[in-house]
Amino acid sequence: MSRTLSLTRKNKVVTALLGTIFLIFLPNTISGASIYNSDLKPHRVQIEYKGGSQYFVTVYNSSTHYFDCNYGCQVKLVKTGYTRTLNADAVVIIDDGKLRVR
Repeated sequence: MSRTLSLTRKNKVVTALLGTIFLIFLPNTISGASIYNSDLKPHRVQIEYKGGSQYFVTVYNSSTHYFDCNYGCQVKLVKTGYTRTLNADAVVIIDDGKLRVR
């Protein structure tokens, strides 16, 4: 019985580890675009799609927000109005209050 219990624990640990790895890499495979904030302060960002729908998100320092931009979109820093038009797989970096496409 001890051996069975030990194998069950190992299976749970392996499953949890694989699940964690999957969740870490999942945004990179699902979303085509991302915005990374390299500034020390958070930035409020507006993402607007070609059809006119939009949403707002706060991107905190040293964090990344992944989003779908398959048909193109615009990303705008709310405070400064700085705007970039993006393609589906764009990587945007907020640096010194400006948007830089990589």
